[in-house]
Amino acid sequence: MYALMHLGRVLDDKAPNYLKQAIGWSYHAPCAGHDGIQLALGLTFRAGQDYLFPYYRDLATCLAAGLTPLEIILNGISKAADTASGGRHMSNHFAKPEIGIQNVSSLTGNHTQHAVGLARAVKYYKSDAIVFSSQGESSLSEGYCYESINGADREKLPVIFVVQDNGYGISVPKRDQTANECAGDNFTGFQNLKIIRADGLDVMDSMRAMQQAKDYVWTGAGPAMVYATCVRIGAHSNSDKHEWYRDAQELAAAKAADPLPRFRAFCLENGLDEAELKAIEGANLTTYNEASDTAIKSADPKPTSIFDFVIPDPWVSDKFPDGTHHESGEAISLIQALNQTL
Repeated sequence: MYALMHLGRVLDDKAPNYLKQAIGWSYHAPCAGHDGIQLALGLTFRAGQDYLFPYYRDLATCLAAGLTPLEIILNGISKAADTASGGRHMSNHFAKPEIGIQNVSSLTGNHTQHAVGLARAVKYYKSDAIVFSSQGESSLSEGYCYESINGADREKLPVIFVVQDNGYGISVPKRDQTANECAGDNFTGFQNLKIIRADGLDVMDSMRAMQQAKDYVWTGAGPAMVYATCVRIGAHSNSDKHEWYRDAQELAAAKAADPLPRFRAFCLENGLDEAELKAIEGANLTTYNEASDTAIKSADPKPTSIFDFVIPDPWVSDKFPDGTHHESGEAISLIQALNQTL
């Protein structure tokens, strides 16, 4: 677990350097400060069985869920071998559909709807899969999320909403954009939704919360929300200067709450020694350097691939090969047809 957390931080810290060198990774939202809950979420996800809809800050989540460092860098610098989109999607949109890590929209909170739609299919086909929708607390102010959580509650769908609360929606503090200090409290009236709070800085407490959520969803009683308190150690993204709206005292407090040294100390207290941790850290740097070298040498997307997946591939229905199935009767206008249908 420490190896994954540390490797995630190495990737997170190195990501901005690619833009500085004009290599790529034009958008990066750092995950530092979210490490505890992201490690727990990624380890709870079962690759090839469950479905994960990550958000743009979920680098450590996706690493723990099964993406390799190479695959993460290929996405960041938009290479043809990127498992999300062949280098055609925005960076930090990590995905690998063949293991269940889904490709998501860039609209804040929009993937919540997709997660709930998939959870409906999971329930219909009586699968034991769980769908995970990961997001920041500010997404809960979006209509997408309310519609999704409301629908999941009503239909008792097997979905876990993992909310990572770092106190900010870009530069807007939480107090200015949601009704409750804990944005999850906005949903306490939903009778089938189980809301579980977690210390997102603490790996073990985050694991406890994820397991509770999983156990609840598997009962069929309804969806769950894991509401994890985090800190945002860095800026919102590499296009943000958080020093303009966060004072030195707040920045120092965020850095002091860093989950990585906290978990490192936990490991030392529970059986690992300094030499073992340093060996892990050294191995992670080697892994990163090798992955980075390979990614940089990888092929760029072909210019013609810009048209891939823009429109559906041609397809002919077996049942209605001509595209129609009812041509008899009086011809009517589109408005009349809509009115009759409704």
